Amino acid sequence: MPRLHPSVALIAHLSGHAPGYGCTSPERRYQAVALGGDTLIVDVRERRMHRAPGVYPRGFEEATPDGVKGIALRVEGEETATAYLPAWTDLQWISLERRAEDFWAPWPDPRTAGLPPIDETLPAEWTSEAPQATERLRRSVGDWVAWFIALAVLAFFAVFGFNAMTWALAGGWQWLWMGVGLPVFAMFSVLTVVFVVTTLRVRRRVRVALGGMSLERGEGFRVGEPLDVRLLAQVPGAQGGERTVAPERIAMRLMRRSVRHEADGRWSVVDECRGEAIAVRDDTTRAGRVLYACELCARPTPDDAPSQWTVELHETVAPSSAPFIVAGLRRLVAR
Repeated sequence: MPRLHPSVALIAHLSGHAPGYGCTSPERRYQAVALGGDTLIVDVRERRMHRAPGVYPRGFEEATPDGVKGIALRVEGEETATAYLPAWTDLQWISLERRAEDFWAPWPDPRTAGLPPIDETLPAEWTSEAPQATERLRRSVGDWVAWFIALAVLAFFAVFGFNAMTWALAGGWQWLWMGVGLPVFAMFSVLTVVFVVTTLRVRRRVRVALGGMSLERGEGFRVGEPLDVRLLAQVPGAQGGERTVAPERIAMRLMRRSVRHEADGRWSVVDECRGEAIAVRDDTTRAGRVLYACELCARPTPDDAPSQWTVELHETVAPSSAPFIVAGLRRLVAR
C-alpha cells in the first residue's frame, strides 16, 4: 500500500476510524482509502475531499468503461442480501474530473483540530517489498551422489530401450523386442532430459527479511544534539525452497510533521526529513542477532509551530517506499 498523505491521517482521526486499504492515482494527485465502511477520496493538489458511502476502493483508472476520459476511481459496493438472492458485489466508477463544486468538501483545519496522534508501526517481523533475488541451489556431496544415481537409473533404462530396438532389427521373433524397446526408450529418454534440465536449473529465492525486531531510541531528543538509534533483530527461519538474509543497510530518517502556513493564507500538513543516516549491518552480536546502529541529528527548524517527531526506517533499495518502522519521539526541552 502506498504511503498516505498526512491529511488523510487527520481526517481519519477526526472521523474516529482507522484508515484501511488505500491507493494513489498515477500522477499522485488523488488518494483513496477505506474508512469506516466508506471510501475517502482526497485531492492533494486542491486540498479537498469527498466521502463515498458504502463502497470499497479498488484502484484508479484513466477512463471509465463508457469512454469518459480523466482519472476515475473504481470502487466496489456490496448489495444487501434478500431471502431469495445472496449478496453480490457491484463495481462502480467515480469520475474525479470536472466535478461540481458541491462534490468536494474542504479538508479539516489542523490549526483548530490539532495534529492527529502518531500512527506508530512497530512490527515484530518484516519482509522486503522489493523484488527478491534468486540463486542456484547449492547441493551437498550426498545430494550430488543421489543425483548421479537417479541419472544413472534413468539413463540405463533409456539405453536398454535403444538396445531392444536394435535387437528387433535382426528380424524373426526378435521383432517382439520392438514392442518393449520403443516405449521404454521414448519414455526414459524424455525423462532423462527433463530430469537433467529441471534439476540443474533449480533456483531458490533469497528473501530479505528481519524478525524479532527491537528499536532503541532513548527517552527523547533535542534539536541540534545527536540521537543514537539502534535496531536489534534476527534473521527469520527460511521456508521451503528459499534462503533468508538480513539487509546490508537500512536508511534511518528523523521526520517532522507540522502545519505549514503559506503566503496566501492557506495551510498544509507536511512531513519533512530533518536528518538521515545509513546504518550498516553488524553481525558480531551474540545469539545470532544483527545490529543496525547510527546517529541522527535534527537540523534546527525555521519556526516553532507545533510539530510531531518520528524516526522512520526504510530499506535502501527502495528509498521511496513506505517505512517498515515508524516510532514516535519525545522532544526534550533545550538545554
